[in-house]
Amino acid sequence: MIKFCGLTIVMALTSSTLNKCAHEKAAPKFSVVIPAYNASLYIVDCLNSVFAQTESDYEIIVVDDGSTDDTRERVLSFTDSRLKLISRPNGGLAAARNTGVAVAEGELVAFLDADDRWLPDKLAAHRLANDTCPEVSVTYDWAAFIDSEGESTGLCMSQSNRKITHKALMIKNYLGNGSNSVVRRKVLEELKGFDEKLFRLVDRELWVRLTYYGHKFQLVPKVLTEYRQHSSSFTSDTARMLKGLDEFFSRIALYAPESVEKYSPLARACMHRWMARAALVDRNYEDAQHHMYQSLGASLEVIWSDPRAPITFVAIFLQSILPSQWFDKLLKISTSLVSRWFQLRISS
Repeated sequence: MIKFCGLTIVMALTSSTLNKCAHEKAAPKFSVVIPAYNASLYIVDCLNSVFAQTESDYEIIVVDDGSTDDTRERVLSFTDSRLKLISRPNGGLAAARNTGVAVAEGELVAFLDADDRWLPDKLAAHRLANDTCPEVSVTYDWAAFIDSEGESTGLCMSQSNRKITHKALMIKNYLGNGSNSVVRRKVLEELKGFDEKLFRLVDRELWVRLTYYGHKFQLVPKVLTEYRQHSSSFTSDTARMLKGLDEFFSRIALYAPESVEKYSPLARACMHRWMARAALVDRNYEDAQHHMYQSLGASLEVIWSDPRAPITFVAIFLQSILPSQWFDKLLKISTSLVSRWFQLRISS
């Protein structure tokens, strides 16, 4: 156990590893940084997905961000020498990730949230992409949704081949989630990591900042991440989400005020469109209509800039004019078709 700067680091060491400590050890290719706050239910599943990787040249840094459950004990149940546990007072996602990056030794930092998982060839695929394209700062992949029990839902996050640009990320987070990205450590150090003033849209702000300063992104076109949906990861607290968007813009305005002025109306329209769809899926039709009108009021450009907007708005309109039993059948059929479409895209 090592203590410094108010943090506690616990390293899982086997007897053979202790003998090796006398000799200088080569830095790993990857540092896997896992922020964990009250992640007891999922942290074992998460870590098992890393230990199942076909690529073995990595270290794992779990940052226990002031958990009050037994997250720490579950992490310590693993004895693999590549695992480090850092305990710190609760400071939020950005601070936890930055803490992990600060002690990372790998050339590449792979971020994984404690309730998500990776498929076995995740790191191998990203190693190939980074070695092939040394000019790229960030590689990312596609993600499939799993439920709270870890079972596939049959759905994926948008499998877009869109070119990642500053404008695109100002409008939407086309990387999708915090567990599918790998970043060169020197880039994170150069830009001083995640913005600790933010508690929402933490990933997206960093991606916006990277593109603003000319860094390049590369898609690894495979489903390699599993994103878990559960009550604490999918929120209906729209007021807090919109406040988070305002804070996101305020931080970007410090270095790119012209971007905020130019792109924030469409970004707000896209967020309300997403909220409209979420409300529709939850059968909260009144909220769905409210967010549709808010979206269109923020920027009509959402209709042709966000591919899902026309579909979402037509569905909300149909719900308002069709008998409920007809609409429920239509919604069930369309959900089934979307699921089959995603499965076909994954298999291809």
